[in-house]
This record gives sequence, C-alpha cells and structure tokens, in this order.
Amino acid sequence: MLREIHYPSVDTVVAEAPAGMTKFKIEVEDSGVALLTLNRPERLNAFSMGYAPGAARPGGWSLFDRYMRALTQELKHDPAVKVVVITGAGRAFSAGADIKDWADMEASSDPTASPFIKENLLFDEHTAMMHVWIKQMVKPTIAMVNGPAVGMGADLASVADIRMVSDRAFFQWAYVLNGLVPSDGSPWLLQKLVGQAKTFEWLMTGARVSAEEALAAGYANHVVPHDDLHDRTMAMARQIASLPARTVQATRFAINASADMSFQDSIGLAYVTGYATQADIRERIMQRAEAVTGSDKPD
Repeated sequence: MLREIHYPSVDTVVAEAPAGMTKFKIEVEDSGVALLTLNRPERLNAFSMGYAPGAARPGGWSLFDRYMRALTQELKHDPAVKVVVITGAGRAFSAGADIKDWADMEASSDPTASPFIKENLLFDEHTAMMHVWIKQMVKPTIAMVNGPAVGMGADLASVADIRMVSDRAFFQWAYVLNGLVPSDGSPWLLQKLVGQAKTFEWLMTGARVSAEEALAAGYANHVVPHDDLHDRTMAMARQIASLPARTVQATRFAINASADMSFQDSIGLAYVTGYATQADIRERIMQRAEAVTGSDKPD
C-alpha cells in the first residue's frame, strides 16, 4: 500500500517556495517502489515557478531547482526506495512549461525576470537540471505516461529508463512552435532512444506523436489500455524492486555508460561493475538453486 512521505530537506524548501510552484506528491510502498505524482491537475501538471507577476526572483538557484535537488538526493539515498515511478495527476502527464508563467515573465518591465537572461550567461541550465538529477539518481526510473506529455513533460518522460504509456497519451516537443530551441535535453535524449532521423522529425516539426507511433519508434516500452496503466506499471516496478538492488543499479549504470563505449570496453565495464555486486550474486544464486532443487546449496 502506498503511503505519503515527507523528507525534511524537501519540506524546508517547500516552506520558502511560492504556493503555486510545481511540486510532486511523494508516496512509497513496502515493496520499495516510490511514486512521484506531478500535482497540478488544474493546469495539466504544467511546470511553474509559482511567482506572481512582477515578483522578485531569488538570486542563484531558483527555489524549484533547490526543491528538485533535495527531492532527487533524498530518493537516491533512501534505502527504502528501490524504483521510482513518475506520473501526473488527472488527465495529463505534463503539459510542459506553464505558458502563463512565461507570458508574465516576458511582459515584465524587468528584463532579468526572463529565464533566458541571468547573470549574462550564454547557457542557463534552469529547469534542465531536474532531468540531470533524475538521470543521476542511481535508482531505476519508470515514466507512467497517463496522458499528454508536452515540451518539458515529454523530456521528463524521456529521461526515465522505461516508459509505460497509456493508449490515450501523446508526446509533443513543441519548442519550435514557440520559437524556442529545445533546451531540456531532448536533442541528446531522443537520439539515444529513437535515432537521429526521428529526432529531426519530432523536434523540427513539433508534431504530435501518438502512443502507437512512439511504440513503433522504440520510444515507448509498452502501450497499454488506460485503465490498466497503473496496475501494469506498478507490477513492473515491483518486479524490478524485488531483485538485488546493487545488481540492478550496476546494470543500469552499465547500460547508460556502454552507450558511448566500444563493444569490448562495455564487456570490461560489466566485469568491473560486477565485482561490486558479489554479495548479491552469491545470495541470488543460492536462492535460485534452492527454489529449483529444494536444497540450500546447488548440486
């Protein structure tokens, strides 16, 4: 059974943040599965910094950055969490950046209110750091895409290790439609997932990508009937959570690292990471041998 939890470091940031800032509902069950639910259904879970028009922004990291850093670090180091599932409340996964927020910032007479003008930097990670920290979280991640995933929302689904997708969902990298260059990692993420040709098509047209097209392109792992999505996703998450945690984490690391290695180096990496999981290996072999033979030692 899922139970809502609160991490003190996360709550400290929430106490300082504007009421309208995007936040996740955090729930964990005894199986080791954590469920993070984007919780702005009235705005289709669009990402918002929550500031009122004309309100002063804090210097340095935004409160949303601080919130996501605290959240991902807590999940990373919580021994009770083995797998992280990310989804959205209501009928959308996430509509991306809240356009109303952006319009308010661009209309402001203060140019520093714009997310693109900050300390005279050419590049501003801003909300993209959320995806970096999720990728670095060590724990396996599953995007449970329950509805439309647009812009930042599509990138959030892309950064997960596995995508379980409702047959009612679609994806859309709509940056170009708003005169924007995709800045939250999709040029890199999509090429890893679907190759360069589809990346060009999806990012340069901003067209909607149906769940079925996402599956055919290799982007979605499974497309399932909407009413079955929660149960199917949680079943997969529990299956992964039931396996030796260090071995799963090392395998995840090996998959990500091998993407930029030669075949021979990837084999060597598997041996090196395998040494870190020797206790898991012995325990798992003995368990499987006992299950097969009814003995506590292999024949």
